[in-house]
Amino acid sequence: MGEVGQFVQIDPIIHIGLIKQEVIKMTTGFFIALACILVFDGVVMAFFAWAVQAPRFARYRIRTPDRQRISTVRKAVNIGLNGVLALSFFAFVFTYFGGSLIVDQHLSVAVPGVLVFGEVLAALMLYDFMYYFLHRGMHHPMFMKHVHGVHHYVRFPTSAESIFLHPVENLAGLGLLCLAIAIVGPISPVSFLLVFFIHHVVNILVHSNLVLPHPVFKLFNFWALKHDIHHGKHLNRNYASIFPFWDQMFGTDA
Repeated sequence: MGEVGQFVQIDPIIHIGLIKQEVIKMTTGFFIALACILVFDGVVMAFFAWAVQAPRFARYRIRTPDRQRISTVRKAVNIGLNGVLALSFFAFVFTYFGGSLIVDQHLSVAVPGVLVFGEVLAALMLYDFMYYFLHRGMHHPMFMKHVHGVHHYVRFPTSAESIFLHPVENLAGLGLLCLAIAIVGPISPVSFLLVFFIHHVVNILVHSNLVLPHPVFKLFNFWALKHDIHHGKHLNRNYASIFPFWDQMFGTDA
C-alpha cells in the first residue's frame, strides 16, 4: 500500500511536467511557423519589388511608374517602422488576448480539414466586410488628409509600398483582422496561420503592379488590376481587399 501511495503522489507531477513540455513544444512550433510565413512574405515582397523594375518584366506592368514622389529613405523608414509596429501589435495581442483568437494547442492537434476551411473562409470574409467600411471611411476628406493619404501618396504602388501606411491605419487594419478572428473563433492554430498567410500575401500581391501570363496567377492578376484601378483611376472604387462582391453589393465596383 505504501508503494502504491507513493506512486500516486509522483505520477501527477510527472504528468503535469509532460503536459507543460508539450504545450511549450507546440507553442514554439506555432511561432516558428509564423516566422516562416513572415520570411516568405519578405521574399515575395522583395521579388515583386525587383520584378516591377526589371526590364524583363516591363511588358507585364499594369502601369509604368513616373518619377518617384517619395524618397527611397523615407519609404524604407516608413516600411521598417510599420513592420516593427505590426510585430509589436501581434506580440501584445498574443500575450493578452491569445485565448480569444486561438484555441488551446492541446485540443487542436488534429483538426478536420472542413473545419479549417470554414474557419479560414469565415474569418477572411468577415474581415474583408469590415475592412470595406474601414477603407471607405478612410476616404472621408479628414481621414484621407491625415491618415489614408499617406498610402495614396504613392500613385504607382509596388509590393514594397503595401505597408507604406500611416501607423493608425496599420493598427486599424490589423485590429480588424484580429477582431474578425475573435468573433469567428477562437480558431485552430492551423486556421490562424492560414488566415495570417493569406491576408499578408494578398496585401503584397494587390500592390504588385504586375499582371503575369501564367494561369496560376489569374486570381493574383485580378486582385492587382482591381486595386490598381483604386490607386490610379477611381479612388472611390474597389475598397474591398479580397472579395469583390462587397464592392458589387454596395455599388463601388469598377
